[in-house]
Amino acid sequence: MVETKKTFCRFCHVFCGLEVDIEDNTIIAVRGDHDNPVSEGYTCPKGRAEVERINHPERVRQSQKNVDGQFQPIDTSTAIDEIGDKLRQIIDEHGPESVAVYVGCGGHRTASGGPWYIDKWLRSFNSHRLYTSMTIDSPSLIIAYDRLYGGPLPLTVFDIDHADSAMFVATNPIVSHQWSMPQSNPATRLKKALKRGMKMVVIDPRRSDIADKAHIHLQVKPGEDATLLACLLREIIDNDWYDKDYVANYVSGFDELCTALKPFDLSYTEQRTGCAAADITEAARIFATAKSGAAVSGTGLHMARHQNLATQLVMTFNALCGRLDRRGGMTHIPGTLAPRLAPAGERQPFPISLRTEHRSRVRDIQGIVGLFGYQEMPTNTLTDEILTAGKGQIKALIVNGGNPALVFSDTNTTIKALNKLDLLVVNDLFMSATAKHADYVMAIKHPFERVDIPMLADTFTPFSFQQYSEKMVEAEDDVIEEWEFFWRAAQRMGVDFSLPGVASDSNPSADDIIKGLSPTARIPLDEIKAASPSGQAYDNKITEVGGIIPDMICHDDRRLAAGHPEVISELAEVYAEQVFDNGSYTSQQDFEFRLITYRMREAYCTTGQNLPSLQKKRSYNPALINPDDMQRLALADGDLITIESGHGKIEAIAEANNTMGKGTVGLAHGWGDPADDRPVREKGSNVQYLIPRDIDYDKLTGLAQQSAIAVNISK
Repeated sequence: MVETKKTFCRFCHVFCGLEVDIEDNTIIAVRGDHDNPVSEGYTCPKGRAEVERINHPERVRQSQKNVDGQFQPIDTSTAIDEIGDKLRQIIDEHGPESVAVYVGCGGHRTASGGPWYIDKWLRSFNSHRLYTSMTIDSPSLIIAYDRLYGGPLPLTVFDIDHADSAMFVATNPIVSHQWSMPQSNPATRLKKALKRGMKMVVIDPRRSDIADKAHIHLQVKPGEDATLLACLLREIIDNDWYDKDYVANYVSGFDELCTALKPFDLSYTEQRTGCAAADITEAARIFATAKSGAAVSGTGLHMARHQNLATQLVMTFNALCGRLDRRGGMTHIPGTLAPRLAPAGERQPFPISLRTEHRSRVRDIQGIVGLFGYQEMPTNTLTDEILTAGKGQIKALIVNGGNPALVFSDTNTTIKALNKLDLLVVNDLFMSATAKHADYVMAIKHPFERVDIPMLADTFTPFSFQQYSEKMVEAEDDVIEEWEFFWRAAQRMGVDFSLPGVASDSNPSADDIIKGLSPTARIPLDEIKAASPSGQAYDNKITEVGGIIPDMICHDDRRLAAGHPEVISELAEVYAEQVFDNGSYTSQQDFEFRLITYRMREAYCTTGQNLPSLQKKRSYNPALINPDDMQRLALADGDLITIESGHGKIEAIAEANNTMGKGTVGLAHGWGDPADDRPVREKGSNVQYLIPRDIDYDKLTGLAQQSAIAVNISK
């Protein structure tokens, strides 16, 4: 007999509501839950493919131990005991900082075992070596928050349901489901907003799904976002389109910013970015003269050149146009897992510094506090921290829900580092590209085999919302939840790892862990559990405005630092750069194209490439090239090409695509297992071979330039 249960998807960070059909303890169908007040029945093909992921014949259903290069089954308890003993030995011999954890995208989608939990695990034995996917693609958000706001500011969601204008920069929320969109059911939300009369500006090198719907699409040359954004801001200022009262009351450094923007006039910007001057002016007018709206950016911007500056300039649109803490702009979501803010007029800035005391041994990069309160180190330094001898060298690495072999820059060095470790443990559903190099691969539960709440999205849904999911099915294999692996490993290591209400020598449940991670939640877990299985909306299903600006700005003067000295300096650096008509950045280069990375509908980072329904169209990530460039290079769809950067070269499959501008090539990341000897037509192309880890990296965050890469293409 078929039974239907309610849950939410954990394929990506959006957590859409699902209905799951179960027969004989087996998932047989997945579809959207129309009773979920956030997603309203929406799902994407990836979410519906969860039925394939949980039942996949290649899923790791028993933990594996690498013995002389061959993986052999090992029961979970024995594996944890052996791993715990080895970690204890490594700590005793090399110190606590010799142990590190990398948390990938998958590791963020478990409430009980996410990075907020693993940070506490590491700190229980005095290691600060937490690395996450955040510092691979978006550390510029933290730098921009720190510079503009002086610290964290609880304005997390664009109130698009009440906006008169929107500016989306290097993001395609219809596919990427961007957090601040808000993320849930993005196509429907956009359609309703546009029908209501909202005007939309999109800045993207590619004519993406959202760019197709824009009133103005500025198809900027990859890597020139900062130039274009500077010119747009200058146009807003020169035409008196900014909110003078808001700037006078809440903004500092306005005069300094105006001076720094002066060189970025329309003529210069048109020549450098490829965007028509008239379109630039019209885009500035549409956004700035509207009564409400917000500008938001995505990973396409955060991974490209001058990402810290460009990210802050996007936020500066909201500061100059009065779009922060106002209806239809960037607004506050109280969420459910933290205490409610004090009443307006009694609020104080969060006492949190976003740049930590810790610095990397390699390249001297300062750690940051991520979006969810835990401290992390720059991931682009991780491989060198493994390979560089001396005090603090990383000897043991646990990879939780991630795949460094596919997503770290400089693939050859990444593989060398993985093989150098004294201990590599990978927690994964599959024998991933990284797992193939592991000493132990821990078989973990599929999300449908565990209880959960969408903790990651607590302040990023369109209104305060929470949902508790029971297990859909009982796990029938020797599999373990991520949090339990770390808990039991700590006990074996003799480490005093505990949480509020959860003693280190106890055997807690996932519910106990969730409660221990949110001890001051304004909505207790028991109340969330008692609500509808489709989830519960709170606070009248609307975001909050008022009382954040200026009270919670973290700068001493309680003003938004639009003219922060680092911003002024970086604007001068951008203007001083040489400008080339081709793909080159310096006179020593001779590149014809710039390569951007993007998200494919058929995959999420490194997940989905092995699921039949998602790969029925193609089993690789094509190199998308403008048809005119294809014709000029005498290329046809399906041709095998070589893409070469200043660092490396790869093979890829060419595909004509008229959404790409001339001189731009697009390639999705997360494909091309280095250990897979199949041709790229079957496994895809790994863009990370093109990206150096230690050249053209960001000096503040350590981020490798992951997009807008200068390349050549040959047949």
